Amino acid sequence: MSDQFDLEIVRPMAYSDIPQVVKIERKVAFHPWTQDAFSESLKAGYKCWVIDSDDQVIAYLIQSIYTEESHILNLAVKSARQGQGVGRGLVKKACTDAAKNGMMKILLEVRANNLIAQQLYESEGFLVFGRRNNYYRSFDRAEDALVMERVLEPAYVMMK
Repeated sequence: MSDQFDLEIVRPMAYSDIPQVVKIERKVAFHPWTQDAFSESLKAGYKCWVIDSDDQVIAYLIQSIYTEESHILNLAVKSARQGQGVGRGLVKKACTDAAKNGMMKILLEVRANNLIAQQLYESEGFLVFGRRNNYYRSFDRAEDALVMERVLEPAYVMMK
């Protein structure tokens, strides 16, 4: 996939996608969400996006929408499809959708040592503005998160 990612291939997540989403989540996440967490996100009305290829989900993004800001809560790409622009496509979709819905900014947290993800977000206009100590926790370790923000401009809605 190229930088000219087709936002049209991103579609809303369905409840039937959750088993595939959970499978990806368990393989790539530091502290994986449960099936119930994804179900509750859909139930709560969060923007939940997926990309599929050959009838298999290869990536997903969960995004909350508030009055003037949006928050990317979870983003993952199947290991075999990482580095191909899939994650970038989902970030672009999240930003475009947030701007179209009147959001002024979009926030996210990223592991402090996940330099590849940080580079992706920076290339999409996100800037670090804070740090959450021991934000990501597992049984035997904790890791800091960088808090990143992108101010959404009306012109962003027109971009792809």
